[in-house]
Amino acid sequence: MSDMVLKSLSEYIIANAPMTNLPELLSLHHGNPLGLHPIVIPLFLLVMAAAMHITTQRINKYDKRSLYPLLHILLGVAVLLTYYYCFSNDLPLFEDRDLHRKEISVGWFCQKDIVGLGWSLLGELLLTYIVFCFLTALVQVVAHLSDTMGMAEQQWIEWQSVIFVMLLGVSIAGVADVFAPIAGVWIMIVYQTLMVLMIVIKTIIDMVKTHKVWPCLLIAICFLIGIEAVTMLAIECIEGNIYFFIPVVFILTTVNFRYKKKQNTL
Repeated sequence: MSDMVLKSLSEYIIANAPMTNLPELLSLHHGNPLGLHPIVIPLFLLVMAAAMHITTQRINKYDKRSLYPLLHILLGVAVLLTYYYCFSNDLPLFEDRDLHRKEISVGWFCQKDIVGLGWSLLGELLLTYIVFCFLTALVQVVAHLSDTMGMAEQQWIEWQSVIFVMLLGVSIAGVADVFAPIAGVWIMIVYQTLMVLMIVIKTIIDMVKTHKVWPCLLIAICFLIGIEAVTMLAIECIEGNIYFFIPVVFILTTVNFRYKKKQNTL
């Protein structure tokens, strides 16, 4: 009975081909106008991740608030590069056995069928690190923006719940992808929809609390653009070795996020 249900669901997925990520949904792929080799941007994102990691550490540990403009720039550049990379149609292809077609593989460096087992494991670990640094910087920047606009501490901490849903959703979808790929697709659709709804609700609540419509909207847009960039990278972990991504959920939900509220001066 279960085999029949899975078979019917598989046939439905193949026939309807639901969108599982932003590039596929928008279908706005470009032909890599900069002519960059597929490995260039991932390597540069790794460097950017390390730079963001060091910057956030110095801000938190040594209270180097003067480094916030640098962190904003690093995160902004990383987001732009991520969108450029993920929407490129000049990336290696992989065979999707469930949908019976070849697809662009954003996480090709995590695909053992493309780069071999050893390199795929290394690629998965490095991508996990990039996602971790990306999210840490995103929360730090949102907290700084919220604080600068006079919002209460609770308001910037609440954004972490959206990140938790994303990480948990990616992990569950990834595990499901191993045993029931079709179910994994729908889990991704559900958690991404939930993320957007949470962002909308959070923004409306902030507007009501602060009576600051445009600042709240600006923060929400920055967060949405950033979290979608990270989500596109995180989804690619699913096509690699998902078990290396699950520890990120643990790390980001147990690390004590530190943000020192700016001191008012007379």
